[in-house]
Amino acid sequence: MSVIYDYHCHSTASDGTLSPTALVDAAAAAGVQQLALTDHDTLAGLPEAARAAQVHGISLLPGIEVSASWSRRELHIVGLGMDTADAGLVGLVASQQEARVRRAEMIGKRLDKAAGLAGSYDRAAALADTDAPGRPWFARMLVAAGKVRDEEHAFNRYLKAGQSAYVSTPWVDMAEAVAVLRAAGGVAVVAHPVRYGLTRRKLRQLLTDFCDAGGQALEVAMPRLNDVQQALLRECLRDFPLHASGGSDFHTPAQKWLTLGRLPALPEGARPVAELFRPDAALAA
Repeated sequence: MSVIYDYHCHSTASDGTLSPTALVDAAAAAGVQQLALTDHDTLAGLPEAARAAQVHGISLLPGIEVSASWSRRELHIVGLGMDTADAGLVGLVASQQEARVRRAEMIGKRLDKAAGLAGSYDRAAALADTDAPGRPWFARMLVAAGKVRDEEHAFNRYLKAGQSAYVSTPWVDMAEAVAVLRAAGGVAVVAHPVRYGLTRRKLRQLLTDFCDAGGQALEVAMPRLNDVQQALLRECLRDFPLHASGGSDFHTPAQKWLTLGRLPALPEGARPVAELFRPDAALAA
């Protein structure tokens, strides 16, 4: 029987709404056997998740979703199965968190002016219980403050690119992110490749550069892909030396269309990313 897995999900350690324990509980209820917690630019949720995974008998892989820069675009690289004590990885996480704090403070200042609020940064930080709240936490703060109808409205009105409170961030270069993840014994994966608005030619250039940098895998098993997107990802697996990964990108139970571990099958002939994991990659509590 095939393993029920999910190699992309988020907890309150970044921008999810479930604690690491509650996330693992939900994964267990969904029958997930192998899980990777991939919070944005942080490893903070992994110890708690590992304890919960031990209770449920789930194999928990250390994971992270690194915000990276490529060709003046932001994209995300998922790291799987790394040594979380690796000095290079710890340094990368620290620098990414510093960048996140600076970005959050600037978003707060812009929202104070644009939305007529006082202390936007402090409000979002308190809500997220971190000094580096991401944009979803600012969206939730705006909803709670009665400034927008819902989180989507918050992004469209204030937080997405081109709007008054959007702040671009000088993230780590993609090639450097891949190098750090590889040096830590992990697998580097391009996350949700169809979400960046890239043309077919531009996506292929991204994957060329990613492979040249040592990248190893591509997320292809994701919910709600249409036929055109599925065909494009099959083509990419055929034409590039990449293994196939998959994950729900779960953030909250409010995403009614998502269930942890409920993923489409990998394309026929695809090499599963699990082939690349170190034998001792799973975390112990």
